[in-house]
Amino acid sequence: MAILNLEELKKQIKEGTFTGLESLENEFKSMLKEVLQETSQVELTSHLGYEKNKISDNINSRNRYNKKKQGSKYGQVDLEIPREADSSFEPLFNKSNQKKRNHIRRK
Repeated sequence: MAILNLEELKKQIKEGTFTGLESLENEFKSMLKEVLQETSQVELTSHLGYEKNKISDNINSRNRYNKKKQGSKYGQVDLEIPREADSSFEPLFNKSNQKKRNHIRRK
């Protein structure tokens, strides 16, 4: 929907096509998911020392994803957190035992 653009939001309100705050919350939730997953990808790249899809001498390599449910004030966000072969990677931002982030949880 991409209504996070202020001009687009104004246009939708003026045209009567704005569906309400729920659509904004869904937009925030989608954006949060993208940010959390991208953060995990960047953290894994830093951990491994090479970019995704690049050849490396490092024997530890990317190895699929783990599914994780992250709570937020916008509801549950289903994530796919990257993992690597020797399981030494622990995302700093999305720790496996952490259910809600203090700055994104419901008050």
